[in-house]
Amino acid sequence: MNASRGSIRLRLSIGAILAIALALLLAGLALSVMFNRQVTRLTYQELDAKSLALVAGFEGDQPAAAPHDQIGGDLRYLQPYSGLYWQIEMDGRSYRSQSLWDTVLPLAAAAPAGGKVALYGGEGPDSQRLLILDRSILVGADAHPVRIAVAVSRAQLDEAQKLFARDLVPALLVLGVLLTLASVVQVAIGMRAFAHVHRKVSALQDGQLARLGQDLPLEVRPLAAAIDELMDDRDQRIERARHRAADLAHTLKTPLQALRGETSRLRQSGQLEAADSIDQIADAVRSSVDRELGRARIGAEGQADPAEVVAKIVAVLKRTARGEDIAIDTEIPPELRVRIDPYDLTEAIGSVAENALRHARAKVIIRAVPQGRRVKLIVEDDGPGVPPEQLDQVTRRGSYLDTGGTGVGLSLTMDIVHAADGDLTLENLTPGFRVTLTLWRATSG
Repeated sequence: MNASRGSIRLRLSIGAILAIALALLLAGLALSVMFNRQVTRLTYQELDAKSLALVAGFEGDQPAAAPHDQIGGDLRYLQPYSGLYWQIEMDGRSYRSQSLWDTVLPLAAAAPAGGKVALYGGEGPDSQRLLILDRSILVGADAHPVRIAVAVSRAQLDEAQKLFARDLVPALLVLGVLLTLASVVQVAIGMRAFAHVHRKVSALQDGQLARLGQDLPLEVRPLAAAIDELMDDRDQRIERARHRAADLAHTLKTPLQALRGETSRLRQSGQLEAADSIDQIADAVRSSVDRELGRARIGAEGQADPAEVVAKIVAVLKRTARGEDIAIDTEIPPELRVRIDPYDLTEAIGSVAENALRHARAKVIIRAVPQGRRVKLIVEDDGPGVPPEQLDQVTRRGSYLDTGGTGVGLSLTMDIVHAADGDLTLENLTPGFRVTLTLWRATSG
């Protein structure tokens, strides 16, 4: 699976970074446009002020004798191609700033009408791009039309734009880094809610909770409700299956009991061989029924205390004839819990321990070894073990830990362990035999 699709944190972080980058890009463009407009507005105001100064310098119908002084005495109007220019046209005559040298401003074909002002661009001396403010006025008693134009090179405006961008880009980069860090922190804070969900799910797995409940962030409550509904449905199905298995077992017990009555009559009539054969069949069926009843009870959730379970098993085994002759040692840390129903653990370890006691010469050891989140429950005996050629056979479904074919079979023991998401391993020792049940460690709570 793609990492960006598998991680909500990564997807949120990438989304935030892309959103921040897009927002900063748009902000940079908007600021640049706004700055350009502001520079153009200020330039217009400056050109308009110089144009009005030239208008104020008219004496009657004649321009000022020294227009340069009228516009502030800026020496750039005297330097050829300096980027600042003015031009006055009236009665077919043209007055120009020295900065124009031997050129004229590229004015529009028609002058602004009615004393209005026009602002437009054009190409000036030395191929300069110009911003031109064009004004028409009437002077003198005869109202002579006069056209006054003031221009500035756009290179100056472009330079201002470049300087602004040079300062803006680092500022936006710093802002982008700060916003990215803030988004990472925000995502981390938001993801803490999932840590609470994880703790509740872990508690559910360990048997500390029966359901997730609704004590969760609003966004994950529908998911929690769906999980709880699935668990309710699963429990109902399991319960119905158990009831059906129990009903079937009880239904079969009556015919089996009737068969035993028939075998008694056969023995009384001297048909011992037929009676023995029927008894063997009835015993096999009863054993299968009892085994399936045991399987039907597998899978209940909960936590088990291995020390407590093993203590009860050992107490029962010591009351048997073999238990009086064989030493049974236990090595189980206190306060240890495993994630399995206590009844299931009793069935699984009890079967293995009973088999170990049956084949041991002098000693049986039952111990628990915590390994991280798992616990190994080990049952060892000093008996002859299992022939290597039969070791694979006894792990197959339907085989038994004991050679007599009674008790809870290895198949059921494996079912119990696997239902608890654990593992079962068998191993010959020198001498002896070892059975290891690996189960998940439950969280104390």
